[in-house]
Amino acid sequence: MSQITSPAPYTISRPQDVIDIINKNSAINTSVGVIFIALGGILIDAYQAAMVGFGNKYIAVQFGISPGLAATVNASVLIAALIGGLLANRVINRFGQRRAFLIGMALCTIGAAAVAIAPNIWWVLVCRVVMGFGLGIDFPLATNAVAELRGSSSKKTGSSVNLWQMAWYVSTTVVYLVVMLFLMSNVAEADLWRYGIFAGAVFAIIIMILRYFFIGESAMWAARVGRYDEACTILRHRYGVQASVGKAVPAEHQAINEHKIQGGYGILFNKRYRRRTILGCVVATMQAWQYNAVGVYLPLTLAGILSGGLMGALSGSAVVNALCGITGGLIGSLALQRLGTRRQSMYGFVVVTLALLALGALATASPWLSLGLLGSIIFFHSAGPGGLGMTIATLSYPPSIRPTGVGFARAIMRTGAIAGLIIWPMLWGSLKTDAFYWLAAVPFIGFVTCLLIKWEPLGANVDVEDADVLSELEQK
Repeated sequence: MSQITSPAPYTISRPQDVIDIINKNSAINTSVGVIFIALGGILIDAYQAAMVGFGNKYIAVQFGISPGLAATVNASVLIAALIGGLLANRVINRFGQRRAFLIGMALCTIGAAAVAIAPNIWWVLVCRVVMGFGLGIDFPLATNAVAELRGSSSKKTGSSVNLWQMAWYVSTTVVYLVVMLFLMSNVAEADLWRYGIFAGAVFAIIIMILRYFFIGESAMWAARVGRYDEACTILRHRYGVQASVGKAVPAEHQAINEHKIQGGYGILFNKRYRRRTILGCVVATMQAWQYNAVGVYLPLTLAGILSGGLMGALSGSAVVNALCGITGGLIGSLALQRLGTRRQSMYGFVVVTLALLALGALATASPWLSLGLLGSIIFFHSAGPGGLGMTIATLSYPPSIRPTGVGFARAIMRTGAIAGLIIWPMLWGSLKTDAFYWLAAVPFIGFVTCLLIKWEPLGANVDVEDADVLSELEQK
């Protein structure tokens, strides 16, 4: 009788060994539910962004300021998130994935709960900054966690990471449904934004609890800081892989100097990574600009086009987000393996450009035509470049600088979000539907960039570059 023996366990003696194991073995549970839990901070980011867009005019009235100044105060969350994104790699290298997730969501929860009871605009400003730091820290951690669950060399990783765009529209649809629920519960219209933001704090607490139990610590981080026994435990529980620590672990691989990893920003612009960084940043920034003009202010735009008052604008926004945003995000993730990140972004930018030009010419012709064009913008934004800037950034760098690359791209992206959040109300107020002509320049720039830079990260095994990057960091 032959005896069946289990395969010999892996032996790890350096961080690259853990990276290689994960690239060969996806996590046991990579269901959509687990992916959404990992992307939970993005859900909160989307929720709060949409809630701010809805509440902007009410904040202006309550505190006696102009809508432009209210938008500027609300945009402080994006400036803080920009800084938080740049700090994300420092936080994860110092505290690890599990505690970094808690830090990011805790800041967001505290800020959201406090802004809901704000007595003056300065209180709102401080709370928005606190929220921004938390959201900025969280985003790179979220996409990095998804990449680690799947392994960056798998083509399925791109589809999983890109699900954050679908998650975004699920969250924004929830915003309008929550506001409608409060409105039907006889909450005063002027206070809807307060109730809505507080509900976001409750959602953030739920995300924190789910992440703590379902996502946990990063095996790559544990190995990078020399905790090889912990890395083996994570590999066994999360990936079903038996691994043991090698007898002789070279001293230089016991723990990579934290400060040197934090200095990875220069590497993003070296000869190898420069084109990848530019492509990811431009796609992310242009999509954020167009979204924060059209998507965040969708109720404002629809109120100027459709009849039915606030409830009509909220209902229309919920329908457009559900039918176009969620569907677009899902179709975009499914089509990604066929088209690739660069081409899919390029096609999406083209359609959004044409739709914006058509809106500028035909917005006053028919409310239903305008609604259809707005829906097409949301759909092709979501299916195209909406999520792909971050997907490109996530898949373009090895683990040691992945949070740095994603954090940097996300930080640059925030400049586009700030521009859309602040400039669009001003353009809409002075130009009305002619403002769509000006906005069309934004996706056109994204299209040209995708046309010129031919880098495709989908399926590229960038994790094999990790040892070279760590070596380069050690030499600094």
